[in-house]
Amino acid sequence: MFIEVDNCHETAEELAAKLEKYARSFRRKVKDTDGRERPMWRTHWNAPATRSGDATHPPVLLVRNRIGERNPNRTIPRLQELTRHLWQGQGQGQRQKGGHHHYDGKIPIIAVGLRNLREHGPTGAVVARFGRDHPQLLWEAIGNARREAAEAWEMEELTVRQEE
Repeated sequence: MFIEVDNCHETAEELAAKLEKYARSFRRKVKDTDGRERPMWRTHWNAPATRSGDATHPPVLLVRNRIGERNPNRTIPRLQELTRHLWQGQGQGQRQKGGHHHYDGKIPIIAVGLRNLREHGPTGAVVARFGRDHPQLLWEAIGNARREAAEAWEMEELTVRQEE
């Protein structure tokens, strides 16, 4: 997970430019020690493979520390608009079988206020993933629980068919 601290001094446009740099960095490829080309960030950090084949990117946690003059309640909605192409899943509005979206090549962008983080801790339901309408636990926000449930159901269904 990458962490970006926003002290409320930057505009939504400035924060969006930073997130664009993260996206460019995540797309950069290099030859690994085995001679295969892969995303550069994966040569330093590991991420689990997904059954669906989604090319996952590490999440970016935007921690808002309200000490500057900017109001995060106005900045964050604008930032979501500016960065929608970075985080919005495929099939948005028309979910996949099982009710989930694919986030192939997308960045999970998660926002949390420092005050809420202090009050509830890192295990509290205080983080908000861009594109979702309610606070979640961190692990729920960075994952795709509907996809995981659909995959588990498909595996169970396959097992039943094989047994029959």
